[in-house]
Amino acid sequence: MKVLFVGSEATPFSKTGGLADVLGALPKELVKLGIDARVVLPKHGVTKQKFHNQMKQICNFKVTVGPKQEYAGIEMIELEGVTFYFVDNEYYFGYRDTLYGHYDDGERYGFFDNAVLKMLEEMDYYPDIIHGNDWQTGLIPYILKQNYQDKPKYKNIKTVYTIHNIAYQGVYSKDLLPYLDVEFNSELEFENMINFMKCGINTADFITTVSETYAEEILYDYFGFGMSNILKTRKNELFGIINGIDYTDFNPKVDKKIGYNYSLFNYLKGKRENKAILRKELKMGSNKLPIIGIVSRLANQKGFDLIEEVIEDYLKNNKMQLVLLGSGDGYIENYYKDLKKKYPKNVGVHIGYSDELARKVYAGSDMFLMPSRFEPCGLAQLISLKYGTLPIVRLTGGLKDSIIPFNQYTLEGNGFGFDNYNAKDMASVIDLALDVYKDKKIWKMLVKRGMEEDFSWEQSALKYINLYKKLEEE
Repeated sequence: MKVLFVGSEATPFSKTGGLADVLGALPKELVKLGIDARVVLPKHGVTKQKFHNQMKQICNFKVTVGPKQEYAGIEMIELEGVTFYFVDNEYYFGYRDTLYGHYDDGERYGFFDNAVLKMLEEMDYYPDIIHGNDWQTGLIPYILKQNYQDKPKYKNIKTVYTIHNIAYQGVYSKDLLPYLDVEFNSELEFENMINFMKCGINTADFITTVSETYAEEILYDYFGFGMSNILKTRKNELFGIINGIDYTDFNPKVDKKIGYNYSLFNYLKGKRENKAILRKELKMGSNKLPIIGIVSRLANQKGFDLIEEVIEDYLKNNKMQLVLLGSGDGYIENYYKDLKKKYPKNVGVHIGYSDELARKVYAGSDMFLMPSRFEPCGLAQLISLKYGTLPIVRLTGGLKDSIIPFNQYTLEGNGFGFDNYNAKDMASVIDLALDVYKDKKIWKMLVKRGMEEDFSWEQSALKYINLYKKLEEE
C-alpha cells in the first residue's frame, strides 16, 4: 500500500507545533510496518537553510496561479526509510522566514496543493491514498475530484483528511478564487468566504482527528468552531486516532538534551539532578518544593485564564514552584514576566521556544499542568509521563483519552484530572496532587506507572493501517 502524507511541516525539516512531530514520526512507523509511506512538504526558508545541500532534484514544472505560471521544483531526501519530497518555490516559501502569518497564505498553500497533485504525473508516482493534514491541505481532495477525475491514473486515489486543530481553518475572501485554479461551489464556501478546512471535510473520503474524544467533541458547537453541523453529515466517515510519541527521541534514558539521564530505576536521582539544573538555568531558588511545569503556546485555549485566577496563592505561600516555557499572546507573556519579578525564587519563565529547554522542563518538573479549554490530542502529557512527570489536565480531547485521574481510594490512575472548565476545580486537583506528592510511596507508584505507559507510534500506526484498508475496500 502506498500512502502519501501531505502537510505544511514535519520534523526535523520545519516545526511550529505538534503537526510537525506527527508527520516526522507516523510515516516512519508505517514504513516499519510494511507501508510505502512518503511525505511532501513545502521547501520553507528554514528547511532550505538546513537541508538544501542534502536534497536531490527530481523534476520541475509550472503551476497555474491566476494569470501566472509559477515554478514548482520537486526535491527529495530519504530519512530513516521515509522519502520526503519538497515543493520548491522561492517566492512562496524559500524567501519567507516563517511558515505562516503572511498576507498571501491562502495563495501560497493553494499553489502548494495544486503542485502536489501535478507532481504525481510529473514523477509517474500514484499513491493509493493521499493523507492531508490541517487547513493547508484542505483543497487537495476537492482539486483531485474537480480537475483530475478524467485522468485514469488518478481515478483510484482515495483521500484521508486529518484535523489536528479545528480552530485554524484557512478562511479567505472569495477574491482568492482566481488564484486557486478551481471552480467555486458550496463545498468550498462557508459564510460567504473560502474555507480550506471545510473543503477538506466535505470532499475527503475519510476524515480523522487526533483523539477519539476530540472526534466526538467537534460534533458539538462549543468545540466545532462552526464545523459541527457539517461534520455531523460526515459522522460515519469521521474517526479519532490518538497521536503517539517517538520513544527513540523522547526518552530520559538517552535524551542528550537533558542534564542527567535516568530511567525507572534511578528516577529519584534523575529528578533531583534535573531539578537543580532547571532551577539554576531559570534563576530560581533552591529548595525542596515540587515544581509544576508548563510548555505551551500562550493562548486562551490553553487555560491560562484559570491559572491566573489561583496561581499566586501557591507561590506566595511556598506551596510549589512554577516553570513556564512558551510564547504567544502578549498579555499572557507579560503576566508571566511580572510573576517572575514578583516571586523570583518560585517562578522560572522563558518567553520563546527552545527544544532543549523544553526537555529540561519535562525532566526537571514533578508535575505538568495542561488545563486546556479544548485539546485535540496533546503531546506534552504523553512526553511528561515518560519523563516521570505527572500530568494535571482538564479532561478534554486527547487529554481525556490518555490521562486516567488518580483515585485516592483505589489508587488507580496515571495523573490528575478535572472535568469542568473553572479555576476552583483546577485548584482542587492541584491541591490533591501536592498532597499525594508528600506520600513518597504512592507518588513513586504513580511515576512508575506513568513511565511504563506505551503511547508509542506503533499503536497509532496499526490503527491507521486498519483505516486505510477499510477505505480501500469501499
